[in-house]
Amino acid sequence: MFFAAYRDEVVHPESEWRKLASNGEAGQRVFGLFDVDVLVGLTAVFTYNGDPSGSTAVLAMSYIRPEYRRRGLTRLFYDARLRWIHGNPHFRTIRVSHRRSNEASRRAIERHGFVRVGEAVRSWHDGATEEEVIYERRLGGAPWPTPLPA
Repeated sequence: MFFAAYRDEVVHPESEWRKLASNGEAGQRVFGLFDVDVLVGLTAVFTYNGDPSGSTAVLAMSYIRPEYRRRGLTRLFYDARLRWIHGNPHFRTIRVSHRRSNEASRRAIERHGFVRVGEAVRSWHDGATEEEVIYERRLGGAPWPTPLPA
């Protein structure tokens, strides 16, 4: 479940989508997952706009076609994004979140060393109200956030 609804995103011109996919902006990277020459997944890293210092990366836009799920491919998304972030030393923290009911995302996030630091009630674009669970991972020897009780 994404933060934006299709109806809100479809209005953006193709040029905007091409710019996003071309990785032309500093502080962002979009990755595709391919089965030979067929795009089967998409994920991204952006500079988190909630951090005025620009030192926090946020993992976003993760989607794998249903027929390719449950094959361990999410690991490739994490590997690519974490490698890219580590190649950009201005990042000190990585942030990621999931909708509380998304157990697959929770498991992947925790498996990759993220610690739960908070949650916020959100109204999702499908009309549901559910918590967004927020995680962080610190880089460069900084201390880990204190985990919240389960």
